[in-house]
Amino acid sequence: MKILKYILLVFIICGIPGFALFYIGPTYGGLLSKLLNVLLVIYFLMNKKSKPAIVIIIFGFIYYSISGFFFTGDMDIWYTEAIKYFIFIICSLELAIKTNSKQIQIILLVGAISILIHTLFFPNSFGRYSGFYLNPNSAAVVCLIGFAYSYCIKSITYRLLAQFMYTVAGIMTLSRSFVLVLLLVILVSVLSNRKNIVGLLTGAVAIIIILGTTNLHLNTKRFNALKSIVSDDIDKEAITENPRNETWALYKDFILDKPFFGHGFKSMQGRETDTLGIKTGVHNTYLMVLGEAGIIPFFLLLYIYIYIFARSIRHFSSNPEYNYLAIILITYLLVSHNYFDNYIILFVSIWLYQKVKEDPEITNPITQT
Repeated sequence: MKILKYILLVFIICGIPGFALFYIGPTYGGLLSKLLNVLLVIYFLMNKKSKPAIVIIIFGFIYYSISGFFFTGDMDIWYTEAIKYFIFIICSLELAIKTNSKQIQIILLVGAISILIHTLFFPNSFGRYSGFYLNPNSAAVVCLIGFAYSYCIKSITYRLLAQFMYTVAGIMTLSRSFVLVLLLVILVSVLSNRKNIVGLLTGAVAIIIILGTTNLHLNTKRFNALKSIVSDDIDKEAITENPRNETWALYKDFILDKPFFGHGFKSMQGRETDTLGIKTGVHNTYLMVLGEAGIIPFFLLLYIYIYIFARSIRHFSSNPEYNYLAIILITYLLVSHNYFDNYIILFVSIWLYQKVKEDPEITNPITQT
C-alpha cells in the first residue's frame, strides 16, 4: 500500500503523465494518464472511506453540467474530462488524508531539482525552464507550494536549504508572479515568527547568485527585467508587458453577455478550443468558470477558497503553512485557466481543505515555525 501511495504522489506532484506525453510520446503519456486513474481507484477501494469533500464535488457537478449543456464541440472531450475530474477529486481524498506535509515536501523538492537540471543541462532558446512541469508558470507555482511546505521542516538548516532550492528553481521559470507571491508569503510568515525574516535573506542570496552567473541561458528580456528590480533603473515595460488584466478585459463583454449560464465548456480557454474569436485564454480560473458556466459555480468556487483561507487563519499559530498555501492557491487561480486538469493544484486544494476543516485544538502539527 505504501508503494502505491508514493507512486501516486510522484505521478501527481511531479506531473509524470504530462511529462511523458510531451517528451516520450502520446502513446506512453496516454497510458500513464490512464494508469494514474486506475491506481487512484484501486487506492480508494483498498482504504477505509472518509467523508467526501461534498462542496468540491457539487462545484464540479454544476460546472460540468451547465458548461456541457452549452458546449458545441466534441462531447467525447467533455465526457472524458468530466470523468477524469470526478475520479481524481473523489479518489484522491484518501491519498490526501493519508499524506503528511513531510512526504509532500520531499517530492516537491524532486520537482524543484528537475527545474534546475532542465536549466543547467538542457538549455533552450525560450530561456524559461520548467523541469517536469512543461509550463514555466506551473513550475513556478510548484516552487511556491514547496516554499510554503518548507516551513514544516524542523531543522532550520534544512529548511533554509530547501527554501534556497525553491527560490532558485522558481527564478529559473522567470515567472513575474513568482517573486511577488514569494515576497508576500515571506512577509506573512514574519507575522508568525520574526525569525522567518531569514527566508527573505535566503531569497536575496539566491537572486544575487543567479545575477552573478553569466553562463545561464535565460530569456534576455525577462532576465533583464529581474535584474532591473534590484537596480536603480527598473524596466517597467518588460515587467508590465502583456499584463493579465488586459487579457481579462478581452473577455469582459462575453462574460457580461451570458452571466448566468456562460458560453459553454472550454469557451474561455483559447487556442484550439476557442469559440469566441479570442485565441488567448482568459488566464483566470474565476473568470473562466463564470464565463463558461455562469454565476452558480463561480460563487461556489469563491466559497471554497474563501473558506480555506478563513479556516487557515484559525490554524495560524500552530500551522501557519496552511495560510501560506491558501494565499498561493488563491493568487494562482487569478492567473491560470487550467484548473480542472491541474492535478497538483487540485490535490493541494483537497489536502488543505481537509486540514483546515479540523479544529486547531485537535490538529497535530508536524512542527511549528
